[in-house]
Amino acid sequence: RLPSCLLALPGITDTTMELYQAAAAAVVIAIVYLLMAVFKGKKKMDRATQAMLESRTACTGEVEAQIASLSNTLNTVPVLEEEATCAEQIRQIVQQSHLKYDALVSDPVALLRATRHVDTEHGALYTRYTVQYNLYAGTVVALGSDEQRAKLFATQTAGTLGCFAFTECGAGVMSGAGVETEAVYDPQRDCFTIHSATPTARKTWISQGGYAEYAVILANLIMPGKDGGEPEKKGPHIFWSRIATREDVSSLERPVPEKGVTVDMLPTKTSLPGLDNAYISFDHFEVPRAALLSRFSGVDDNGAYVTNFPAGAKRMLDVLLSRLLTGRICLSEFTTGYAQMLLRRQWEYAGTRELWRGRKPEGPKMNTMPLIEGGMTDLVRGLHVVQTFIAQTREVVGQAIKGDVFPNELVEVRAFVGRGLGLGLGSGLGLLGACFVNVTSNFQHG
Repeated sequence: RLPSCLLALPGITDTTMELYQAAAAAVVIAIVYLLMAVFKGKKKMDRATQAMLESRTACTGEVEAQIASLSNTLNTVPVLEEEATCAEQIRQIVQQSHLKYDALVSDPVALLRATRHVDTEHGALYTRYTVQYNLYAGTVVALGSDEQRAKLFATQTAGTLGCFAFTECGAGVMSGAGVETEAVYDPQRDCFTIHSATPTARKTWISQGGYAEYAVILANLIMPGKDGGEPEKKGPHIFWSRIATREDVSSLERPVPEKGVTVDMLPTKTSLPGLDNAYISFDHFEVPRAALLSRFSGVDDNGAYVTNFPAGAKRMLDVLLSRLLTGRICLSEFTTGYAQMLLRRQWEYAGTRELWRGRKPEGPKMNTMPLIEGGMTDLVRGLHVVQTFIAQTREVVGQAIKGDVFPNELVEVRAFVGRGLGLGLGSGLGLLGACFVNVTSNFQHG
């Protein structure tokens, strides 16, 4: 309680007294916390933890050499904040074939392994990389026939860009089950008509959608009914088609959409200005029968719907979920890799930052402070646990894709890795930034 002499002073009301009491309590709590931090003992940055912080995975073998070349390029190109020039950056990276599309057939986990080597601050280019190699090309490789794969491989030398037309206004991105876009098969003309059947069927926030010439399009497959009956809905499927054409390949202008395709740009964003995000809608857009990615399901020459689902999958939607899983792994590994880079940078700075020296010739370094050293140690160790789990998950997913199997546990781990270790960890880095890493100050560049 406050002393009676203070309470007797003029102007001291009950409300003021409560504020003084709260302030006094806060000071006491802070002192107790600091004393606990001092007397509970220092947590040292031991050699094992230091090795975790400084570790970088080595690249060996032919595919690993391609990974090293790709990641080195992504880490060293300048950060550009214009959509057109940033799109040209990823186009040149694709043309240079640092990582060949056909490597994703023999070693489907190669792309996922590449992500852990990338710690670029060029977020727009990194997003284009994951869209181009994983969501776009990776989907064609995973779900396309041998003929469709060969057609994709032939586009790499031209640097043809693609996008992943998956998310819609009326559906969440995590499931993929709420698609409203329709693809109706016409047996007379042997083609599909892709149509945004409702206003909320418009594809939304499609990264690289403004500069993409091709797209993998998620749509509900509808087949004609038997004997003139009601049309049969076969659920979500993936179609691969050209959606725009570059009239002048030397120009940085956006390609011109095909007939039946409308591409609108989202309003200017406050971050990643070098990345174009688009709305894409379809108005009775006709594509050939061969546009349906047909490794696991398709329409045969007789116009019949046929399936060849991998072990563990009972419907095409189960297979489609694998595309979301690989995307979440890329997101998670990049997030943890970038976090490790930030921690490494800040620990190096803390080792050179001299604190108040008083009358001594040299003051203590920041990394000797118990809270700094203990906090960094906890962060490095915790991050290493997360990285180990994601690496194990990555290898399991790679084997599943290579063996054309889709066990149920992969469906469960998709949500956990995506939300808990990708999106959730990204939010946690905000707290990390507030406590230890101020990436916009001199602390970053010390």
